[in-house]
Amino acid sequence: MDAPSVQGNMPHPGSGALKFVLVFVWASWLTVVLTTNSLDGLKALGLLPENWAFASGNYRFLVATTARYGATTWINAILFSGVIAWDATAAILFWRAACLFPSRSRRGTSPMRLAFAVSLSLWGSFLVADEVCVAYEVEGKHLLLFIAELVTLLAIELLPE
Repeated sequence: MDAPSVQGNMPHPGSGALKFVLVFVWASWLTVVLTTNSLDGLKALGLLPENWAFASGNYRFLVATTARYGATTWINAILFSGVIAWDATAAILFWRAACLFPSRSRRGTSPMRLAFAVSLSLWGSFLVADEVCVAYEVEGKHLLLFIAELVTLLAIELLPE
């Protein structure tokens, strides 16, 4: 009589682990984006020194980009606060999706799909804003992020478990 195969009972990493890692990476990356944008906002408010290194620099870029239309400080503050809120929402949803990942349902709207929808809509909004503000120097970066996230979503949805 043959000895029972141990291999049949041993878990092996499959695409489920890869899918989890992909969601985890986006959650982590968006958390860093949220942090650096928030710290940049604190610099703009004068609550952090101007030489504070761990900040995105995106507020100053926003001000320069919207200057062509004569945007006021309040408009820029509202726009930047909206970006930070969007970053926070996307990061929270990705962390939620990562925590719930093993039990996610293929039917209906899953937390993972919601996280991607919110984040992809942020990048899509940036692409539209890049065109409106003629910010072509960053449009390629935003398009690349949009595509990278879309490819990640497709990999998660299309790879077998």
